[in-house]
Amino acid sequence: MNALASTCESIAQGRFEEIDMLYEIVANDALPSDIRELAETFGSMVVQIEAREFHGKQLIDELKEAQRQLEAAQKQLVRENTNLKQKLKKLDVQYDESQAEIEIQEIVESDYFRELQDRAKSLRAKFNSGT
Repeated sequence: MNALASTCESIAQGRFEEIDMLYEIVANDALPSDIRELAETFGSMVVQIEAREFHGKQLIDELKEAQRQLEAAQKQLVRENTNLKQKLKKLDVQYDESQAEIEIQEIVESDYFRELQDRAKSLRAKFNSGT
């Protein structure tokens, strides 16, 4: 009984090194059946604890991998976003240039601009003929 109590106390403190003692108690037919059943119950609890800890560790590892992948994806999105912003700026400049060309063409083709050109020619001709 003292061996069972000592082993269970170690297990309760998170030390599973003495788990084999539980299995020895379970296998010892000289001990009363209720002691062997109690040792078997504790052994089963230890197995369940170890399984939960293993599963928890797997989940933590999976979460860390998912976090790593999310961080890599975020970095990729930042790079792509930067590239898209640069392309958008270029498109804005191109749009502004093409819009300016259209507006210049409209001005050059306007009657008012033609009249100004004719006046300028006339003034140049008067100036050149007076010299």
